[in-house]
Amino acid sequence: MKLRIKGESREFATSTLINSGFEAEEPQLVIPLRLAEALGISTAEASIEDFSTAGGSRVSGYRLSRPIEVELVLDDRTPVKALARITILPGEIEAIMSDCLATELGITILDLWKGYWCLRDELGTKQRTSAPSEEWK
Repeated sequence: MKLRIKGESREFATSTLINSGFEAEEPQLVIPLRLAEALGISTAEASIEDFSTAGGSRVSGYRLSRPIEVELVLDDRTPVKALARITILPGEIEAIMSDCLATELGITILDLWKGYWCLRDELGTKQRTSAPSEEWK
């Protein structure tokens, strides 16, 4: 799915993964360092925090203190917006949203393997598919 992220001076739409194992108590979005730079977001305004990953590993990332507006880009209806806490993760190559952010945006996963999803109010009436878009690279 395509998510538009609104940075300091620019905004970009990018394909975004939903990681159902990325459990969070608030809407969170992990972004690559290159995307943060493209958005005009500096790591100087972030704190360094450690995070657990799948398999029990630990990684360090730059966590912004303030949330940033994101919107789910939809061709056939008004975009759905939310505020998300951003973590810049060096070495990451894709934007990854937490389970809480997916819920905040009203996303319902229909088929993980094939990438089918819909919005909560479309359940049983519409099936969407993810299409990649990497304008920031």
